[in-house]
Amino acid sequence: MLSKALLLNTALAVSSFAAPMELVERQSSCPKVHIFGARETTAPAGYGSAGTFVNLILNAYPGSTAEAINYPAAGNTNAAYASSVQAGVQAVYNQVSAFAAKCPNTALVLVGYSQGAEIEDDALCGGGDPNQGVTNTAATIANFNIKAVIWAGDPRFTPGESFHVGSATAGGFDQRPSSQTSCGKFNSLIQSYCDASDPYCSNGNNAATHQGYGSEYGQAALNFVKSKIPVS
Repeated sequence: MLSKALLLNTALAVSSFAAPMELVERQSSCPKVHIFGARETTAPAGYGSAGTFVNLILNAYPGSTAEAINYPAAGNTNAAYASSVQAGVQAVYNQVSAFAAKCPNTALVLVGYSQGAEIEDDALCGGGDPNQGVTNTAATIANFNIKAVIWAGDPRFTPGESFHVGSATAGGFDQRPSSQTSCGKFNSLIQSYCDASDPYCSNGNNAATHQGYGSEYGQAALNFVKSKIPVS
């Protein structure tokens, strides 16, 4: 199953003795909303197809900021995909924790596409990812101020997830066990888009479906984020 995916894809602590001006400067430099975008397999460095969602959210929240998860997004062999997922899960933790240390009160939004969704899924929901060699079962970013999550074409999609949106009824090539369909306290903050004809998050045979989630669900995803983080 994994070989099909390879065609497309993969507190701030301020001392009570700090100078008041220093504290004001530090707080004023933090945006209300910050977005982490993770691209799909083999997409050039940047946001890849996650960019549609990232840009919609950036435009909706004046002063918001974003950064791309810096990971290989490789997948031309099974071993390369596994290594990329392992690096990606670590990169998600490194970047989210670093930003949260500077701006603990900023509302964080995760956007992941395909392999990018997989690495965020692994980091946020935990449980490990045995097929890709991720043995750490911890939900490594669950303690940060994450307020909304958008995933598209997640290979970890598993039927029964309460946050699934779309027509898929079969799981992805790296679906979770049926006992791991919950992401705990984040269930109500996630939208994971997957349609039945997608061969990567489900068992379909139309690769174009996998690349179309931005145009199909972009506005719905933005409305969902707005429902979790008021614009004004």
